[in-house]
Amino acid sequence: MRPDEEDHLLLAAYLDGELSAGETIEMERRLAADPDLRQLFERLQALSGSVRRTLAETPVPAGLEARLAERFGKVEVLSPPSRRRGTPPWLAAAACLLLGLAGGGAIGYAMSDAWRAGGGGSRTLDAVYAGHIRALAAPAPFDIASSERHVVKPWFNGRTVVAPDVPDFGAEGFPLAGGRVDVVGGEKVPTLVYRRRQHVISVTVVPRREGEGAADPAPREGSRILRWDAGDLTYFAVSDLNGAELRQFADLFRSRLAPAG
Repeated sequence: MRPDEEDHLLLAAYLDGELSAGETIEMERRLAADPDLRQLFERLQALSGSVRRTLAETPVPAGLEARLAERFGKVEVLSPPSRRRGTPPWLAAAACLLLGLAGGGAIGYAMSDAWRAGGGGSRTLDAVYAGHIRALAAPAPFDIASSERHVVKPWFNGRTVVAPDVPDFGAEGFPLAGGRVDVVGGEKVPTLVYRRRQHVISVTVVPRREGEGAADPAPREGSRILRWDAGDLTYFAVSDLNGAELRQFADLFRSRLAPAG
């Protein structure tokens, strides 16, 4: 059987060391028994090494970190040659690629001041959207791959300033795919990753801040953003999914967060 999308996601998590011990053993068993899966793994492994070597030979331009921090808030520059504990190599490579692209091209344009002129914005919103775009540019849009809420929820403990609820909408056609850590306002915050067919939905959870409007932001470069508050938290759902289905997803999410009774 040829590897499917789920196999791609599991292999990315396996390469990043994010699978549990049991999942790792099962993946190694499958790799030994399935030549097609092994071939895909070797291609992904080679691509990862090639990207890291290329990035290692291309230093981050002087002053780029300061320019990005001034525009988008605090940015942490990752050094590709050495993997810091807890930082997957895919994420390090994606972050460096984003830094290289931020000065121009589609991502740089999407983060330009034209956003504010065309629909308003805030540093929080800019950082949330940038996290979504960065994730789409990476081989996988999450740091941990799992469809189990009881796996994803505790993974955030100690990693982010917010411990989010992780609803499961698999029965409604919006399966949980995993989670990642994004940086908003200099703080590490959780982002839950869901899927709808081939579309990725990022739900970033940040502490609620007074003075920020509650209206849904304007679309940005083909992506829609929905915003809502629940208690002392604010939720942003970002996706290129059509408006009706993204609204359906947001309504489901809000209903799960509503207090009982």
